[in-house]
Amino acid sequence: MALIVDAHLHVWRAQPAGPPGAATLVSPEEDVPIEEGLHVLDRHGVARAVLIQPVFPGEDNRYVADCAAACPDRLAAVCVVDPRAAGAEDRLEHWVVGRGCRGLRLRPKLVDESAAFGPRSYSLWERARRLGIVISVLANPEHLSTLAALAARFPEVPIVLDHLAHPRLSEGVAGPGFQSLLSLVEFPNIHVKISGFYYFTTEPEPYHGCWDLVQALYDQFGSDRLIWGSDFPHVERRTGYGSSLELVQHRLPFLSGSDREKILGRNALRLYWPRDRQHGDPEQGG
Repeated sequence: MALIVDAHLHVWRAQPAGPPGAATLVSPEEDVPIEEGLHVLDRHGVARAVLIQPVFPGEDNRYVADCAAACPDRLAAVCVVDPRAAGAEDRLEHWVVGRGCRGLRLRPKLVDESAAFGPRSYSLWERARRLGIVISVLANPEHLSTLAALAARFPEVPIVLDHLAHPRLSEGVAGPGFQSLLSLVEFPNIHVKISGFYYFTTEPEPYHGCWDLVQALYDQFGSDRLIWGSDFPHVERRTGYGSSLELVQHRLPFLSGSDREKILGRNALRLYWPRDRQHGDPEQGG
């Protein structure tokens, strides 16, 4: 069986609700421990996962870092560092060098962080380049022109764009927002995550209305630059983990078997476990 990697999984310990704008489909006051995430992975035959720091803990990346450090062959952590605050580069280095995180998440979709997504974040991107990590981006279509400029300025930095950049389905594939996404194909360091359909459609699973978008991405980017993520635990409130996996594993008719292997595992393995990728694709996570 081909290796499967969930490139977008959240875990956290119960905490206060946080500031306005931090609300998600699952309340921060609910406990979502790593044990629950691992149970879901095991139940669905998913070998590895990338732990994405949730919105509400802010820069307190200790839980995802500790979880990944306890099981580095199976889990990788993506931290958050606020690019608006002084010393962001050194804090990033702490989380990467000192605590083992393999990626940074920037979130221009959050209103307070949008203004710091451009030139103000250059030094943070430069440090990410030196550290050799992946940058995940939580964005809307209006942020994609800035992302293009950043990708051009830092071509060595791998970029993973979350949730198809929250397209506006009313505009369709030909709309300016989605065309901006497709135009990012000219930057080979940009990858797009197939995840979170329920954030931009009210259509029920299996989201047939979104299939044209995914096919357009596939036609433009190819399977080497598309990555699957579940968005656990939020996905459990909408479709269920298994349905998210099945969409890529069996349903999208334009994908070949080789395409599915890349999107479901090999591409994330290459980005977050590059040494393992150099020595072949293991069938099981550690």
